[in-house]
Amino acid sequence: MMASGFIRKQLGVILPRRTFYQSFIKFNSIPESQLQAQPQQTKPRLIFDEQTRSPRTNRKPKQNPFQITENLTLPELKKTRIVPELETFYGGSPIHESNLNKVTQLYQRFKHLPTRILTPQEIESNKFITFEEYKKRTLSGTRVRSVQFKELIDMLARLRNIEFELLPKEVIDVLNEFKDPNISKNSQLKNFKTLDSFGRAKAIAKRKNSRAIVHLVKGDGKILVNGINAIEYFPNVYNRQSLTYPFKVVDQENQYNIFVKVSGGGMTGQSEAAMYAVAKALVIFNPLLKSRLRKAGLMTVDRRRAERKKPGKMKARKSPTWVKR
Repeated sequence: MMASGFIRKQLGVILPRRTFYQSFIKFNSIPESQLQAQPQQTKPRLIFDEQTRSPRTNRKPKQNPFQITENLTLPELKKTRIVPELETFYGGSPIHESNLNKVTQLYQRFKHLPTRILTPQEIESNKFITFEEYKKRTLSGTRVRSVQFKELIDMLARLRNIEFELLPKEVIDVLNEFKDPNISKNSQLKNFKTLDSFGRAKAIAKRKNSRAIVHLVKGDGKILVNGINAIEYFPNVYNRQSLTYPFKVVDQENQYNIFVKVSGGGMTGQSEAAMYAVAKALVIFNPLLKSRLRKAGLMTVDRRRAERKKPGKMKARKSPTWVKR
């Protein structure tokens, strides 16, 4: 290339510049005279993918390596697999771990519900199964230790402390599952009251020598005592205030109609007996009001009674005026 440039400068002749490919001698090339018309081969048409914009050819789709027969559906295919019945099958004690998981999940769901303190009689009438009985149920012999059993019982006791009126059916079923079968049915907890077919809540309470039966229903605040208007039956305003005091505590005045039947004692005893009965009926409507009414002292009946008269006294304690002579 350098020599050809030098020759062009010496001769002063402008020659056409030859490219590299024109100067390169192609071996095994076929002369044009021997070229024959050959059929043109159709190349596959290129298609650009809209996402990658890269050319691709019309190829056949890849076949799924897993071939499923036409008559076999996916649920039927899953049945062909051997799956353990319990998720804790590969644990040390599958049945116990499954029970513990179930109880723990229930507690996490309902731990926000209000709780109560059980009396010794209630605890005795709702005892759980013993450790020996539980080992027979789990079919694990010595694989369940006493520490693991205590953990399960503690979780069940937390569920048992939830207010009985608010216990979900799932929790009741689990508690009955682990309840001691040797406990007689007579020692079970009494059934808590609910609304009747007319939507009424019935409650009974006593105070001194008086007894009151109350029917509470949603309404506009009407009060009937022995079929008479409360203003006519209780002329004293303090007696009427005692009767409606539970509604003032829960801020639900003039939202219920009250039908009271009282007997025995005086006006104060009858009004206070009706007051305690109204508080019990409100709890039947809404168990969440129980804690508020208990703080107001309406869930515990006042058991005080009039002290008897003593001989030599004018009343229970009052003495006659002392005279020297």
